[in-house]
Amino acid sequence: MGELKPGQLVCSRAGRDKGNYYFVLEGLDDKHVWVVDGKNKTLASPKKKNIIHLQKHNYISSDFVEKKLAGQLVDSLIVNYMKEALKDEELEEGG
Repeated sequence: MGELKPGQLVCSRAGRDKGNYYFVLEGLDDKHVWVVDGKNKTLASPKKKNIIHLQKHNYISSDFVEKKLAGQLVDSLIVNYMKEALKDEELEEGG
């Protein structure tokens, strides 16, 4: 899975979803990961992305990771974590 970790914020750099933000759900193999956003790409149907098509961010949601490990992760939580992540990323980029 390379440098990407579950709960890490990523942005698609290629494909129809270019510019969309996701959380890494889990690694599939050395070149691909499953990503989710809680709305369009849910836990029931995550998106398979090639890691070279993803821009990684340093933000990792510890709440996402905790809930995933506990088996309590749901799409509505992912949406909330995404809002929090994008707000934090905006502050970092603006500051």
